[in-house]
Amino acid sequence: MFGSGNVLPVKIQPPLLRPLAYRVLSRKYGLSIKSDGLSALAEFVGTNIGANWRQGPATIKFLEQFAAVWKQQERGLFIDQSGVKEVIQEMKEREKVEWSHEHPIQHEENILGRTDDDENNSDDEMPIAADSSLQNVSLSSPMRQPTERDEYKQPFKPESSKALDWRDYFKVINASQQQRFSYNPHKMQFIFVPNKKQNGLGGIAGFLPDIEDKVQMFLTRYYLTNDRVMRNENFQNSDMFNPLSSMVSLQNELSNTNRQQQSSSMSITPIKNLLGRDAQNFLLLGLLNKNFKGNWSLEDPSGSVEIDISQTIPTQGHYYVPGCMVLVEGIYYSVGNKFHVTSMTLPPGERREITLETIGNLDLLGIHGISNNNFIARLDKDLKIRLHLLEKELTDHKFVILGANLFLDDLKIMTALSKILQKLNDDPPTLLIWQGSFTSVPVFASMSSRNISSSTQYKNNFDALATLLSRFDNLTENTTMIFIPGPNDLWGSMVSLGASGTLPQDPIPSAFTKKINKVCKNVVWSSNPTRIAYLSQEIVIFRDDLSGRFKRHRLEFPFNESEDVYTENDNMMAKDTDIVPIDELVKEPDQLPQKVQETRKLVKTILDQGHLSPFLDSLRPISWDLDHTLTLCPIPSTMVLCDTTSAQFDLTYNGCKVINPGSFIHNRRARYMEYVPSSKKTIQEEIYI
Repeated sequence: MFGSGNVLPVKIQPPLLRPLAYRVLSRKYGLSIKSDGLSALAEFVGTNIGANWRQGPATIKFLEQFAAVWKQQERGLFIDQSGVKEVIQEMKEREKVEWSHEHPIQHEENILGRTDDDENNSDDEMPIAADSSLQNVSLSSPMRQPTERDEYKQPFKPESSKALDWRDYFKVINASQQQRFSYNPHKMQFIFVPNKKQNGLGGIAGFLPDIEDKVQMFLTRYYLTNDRVMRNENFQNSDMFNPLSSMVSLQNELSNTNRQQQSSSMSITPIKNLLGRDAQNFLLLGLLNKNFKGNWSLEDPSGSVEIDISQTIPTQGHYYVPGCMVLVEGIYYSVGNKFHVTSMTLPPGERREITLETIGNLDLLGIHGISNNNFIARLDKDLKIRLHLLEKELTDHKFVILGANLFLDDLKIMTALSKILQKLNDDPPTLLIWQGSFTSVPVFASMSSRNISSSTQYKNNFDALATLLSRFDNLTENTTMIFIPGPNDLWGSMVSLGASGTLPQDPIPSAFTKKINKVCKNVVWSSNPTRIAYLSQEIVIFRDDLSGRFKRHRLEFPFNESEDVYTENDNMMAKDTDIVPIDELVKEPDQLPQKVQETRKLVKTILDQGHLSPFLDSLRPISWDLDHTLTLCPIPSTMVLCDTTSAQFDLTYNGCKVINPGSFIHNRRARYMEYVPSSKKTIQEEIYI
């Protein structure tokens, strides 16, 4: 423990500790020590290790654990005073977590809290002068060499001999319950942000977002995207910079030269650096928006520039909408301060495992540990492996995802639900997901003289569903039910009147769901979107008609439109002369159906953007302080994207499985999907009504 009574505190001058700190922190871990950071380390070592800080291995062990935590949090190369205090405080918090676990075997020696065994173990990697402390080795404590791999994995080590219960690692997390982390682009790390209520803010201040949240919303999205792009292999070699890679590829195709002779490496230029560099080629990353003139512009933290897309050739397979992050190549002209874009694409995506490793395996959902100002919970690699193995064993677990628009006021839908529930009752699933809207008419306050109000009718609909569920005891006892609200559900419909409201959407109020809560043993009224932690998987559920919104607001490129006009004219001429081109008669081998192309475009756009709603606030409002609940960094293991404007699909991109059950009723059939998490496979089911 810290401040053990067996320690004789001394005051250590920083120059005396410098040689030892240099050997461990600089030579072994590649860190640079500032003078104030060295003073903070000397003060801690003198207080907690004491007069024998030179003789025993305790100092070296502490420095190694300190360096491991520093590198784990990616705090940079320079060790300063504030960083030392924060890391030491987190080490204290981790020690408390370690000792809080009950286990039959006594804990091994602890570097941070000096015990009698501190002087017993030696360090092979960093040997020091031999001393007589080895004769005091305790026979009751086995010798052990600490390694860099098992530092600070202690909180779950005592439980390694116990069988894991999957229920302990299954949790539904609403938007308001999700931990918040801000991103520091200079240190390239996430920083925990406490809840406003934890900071003592009450009343209206505890519910309304700050203006700073509005400012940081798009800045955070930009910095996360920029860092992800810079980790891409095409941006690693900045010495061989060729900004107009698309134009070079076009020249290579025309001249039939070897493409490998030309470098395709790229480098991103901040917009502010365009000034004074007339008629030069650049690659920019920024937010697509419209300026005060009504013309398209590109924005980044350094500034904005108007862009000309009249000759732009966009990369196929993406949606380009106002508010999304794009990579553009082109030429800047100082006359008119305009950037002429030659090609445009979305930033490349990244797999979940790579992102987690980059951010230090942060436990963003708080499943393995709750973070606070002094302690940042992280995912334990050994535990993740055990959870993955347990996940493979639970082959009988399945999630049933019903289609969207479960109108409880529609007799046809209630009849279909009765048939499906009867089928599921024989083999109840682990999870049953209900997706709104749960009424065909938006619920709103009215001044009509009707005998029953819309809110009362809304409550009666859920009471009717509770009566239906009460007939299936096997389902209500063994299945966890999750209800996701839609655009017609309360309270958002009071303002939006059935249109798309503010994200994230709050759960359905408890005043309308009391009877279902009595009938069902396990029921969760979730927000939209919501997240599910199931063993080693993270599942995101989002109910929104994204495909229709992308099509309505997508950017139209004049160059593509002119090509379409030429193609139509050629087809008209061919019809007049009764000549059919051969390419219209023969289908290309890689040609896909239109529905498949649209679904791939939708999934790729969302995952590459790293956000569930990559639109401007004017197109899709977002609660400023809850924007982190819509961020897909890292991308989830599985995403249930319920979109009634898109075809039903099931596909995988960058290791993320995306499922769309579509509308519940389609062509006189009730549709739902079964997802098996052990194999990550889905089965599309339907019942005729």
